Amino acid sequence: MNKKILIVDDEVNVVELLKVNLEANKYNVITAYSGEEGLAKVETEHPDLIILDCLMPNIDGWEVCENIKCNSKTKNIPVIFLTAATQREDIERAKKSGSDFFVAKPFDPLDLIRKVKKIIK
Repeated sequence: MNKKILIVDDEVNVVELLKVNLEANKYNVITAYSGEEGLAKVETEHPDLIILDCLMPNIDGWEVCENIKCNSKTKNIPVIFLTAATQREDIERAKKSGSDFFVAKPFDPLDLIRKVKKIIK
């Protein structure tokens, strides 16, 4: 069975780029365009990995990650932050929120696919 990846990002073009590349590598992809939608899909879809943007309106990625990691049902799902928020304090906040990996935007889709393959085999 193919692994399921949830992408949570409010930038449609980033979501579509990721989706095309992940599906080409035989992953099942679920998308969400806000923190609220992302949290709902974590509960209903049970992804194997989450790719999450930090900078989103209302519920940002840091808060989404904290919610995921504080929930006993979802805390073991790996989270990759994929974000333009790359200051030292942003990276520290990502670590404190429970993220497993951090990738800066702009990014190379092939490098990200390699990272995904290492995380979920």
